[in-house]
Amino acid sequence: MWKKLYRWFEYPHRFLAVREVLNRRGVRVLDVGCGNHSPSLTKRYFPHCIYHGLDHGHWNVDFRDEQAIDAFFHLDLNHPQALNGLAENRYDAILCSHVLEHTRDPYTVVRFLVSKLKPGGVLYIEVPSPKTLHLPRARQGWYGIKGCLNFYDDETHLTMVDRNRMEDTLQQQGCAILASRPRFLWRRVILLPLYIGAGLLLRGYIPASVVWDITGSTHYFLAVRSTGS
Repeated sequence: MWKKLYRWFEYPHRFLAVREVLNRRGVRVLDVGCGNHSPSLTKRYFPHCIYHGLDHGHWNVDFRDEQAIDAFFHLDLNHPQALNGLAENRYDAILCSHVLEHTRDPYTVVRFLVSKLKPGGVLYIEVPSPKTLHLPRARQGWYGIKGCLNFYDDETHLTMVDRNRMEDTLQQQGCAILASRPRFLWRRVILLPLYIGAGLLLRGYIPASVVWDITGSTHYFLAVRSTGS
């Protein structure tokens, strides 16, 4: 019971958005920005997927992640032409969560990523919302909240992704946009006191990501590549 409850609490929004695809046996997934134990987390929920990770380094990964990953591509997306080394029309799903804001030209990166999708494949993108520009700085802590609350709390953020331009980019690459809106998980709002309590108990502070949903701090795009593109 407790194990199931914990898994429900930790279940990421990106999985919720594309789980119908990820549940297919043998589905090929490319996780762009695969640190923070993403390989083992993905295989925990979708053990039958073929998981490929892409990153410019190894960030917060351990032995379990190394066992879970089926292929790893060491690439710097600030040189998006490096994506030419990946096979085209290969993936059923591409996940790109909180990566594009770290690049100088996210729209070119996305053009390359779409070409890696199979026709009918889905692309999930999650980025900070412009609303974060008006939120308090919390890098050093703000009323118990610590982390990336304001866009500039993370010094590696380079580009605020423009919603309209990203939608145009996706459509120009032959994608139909299934969703483009603020990320919102009801459980992270209704059960916010529990998430806050867990953060204080386990870390001694409230991780800024805990309040992203209630503050509208993140925006996500879900697109499917046309079968004719």
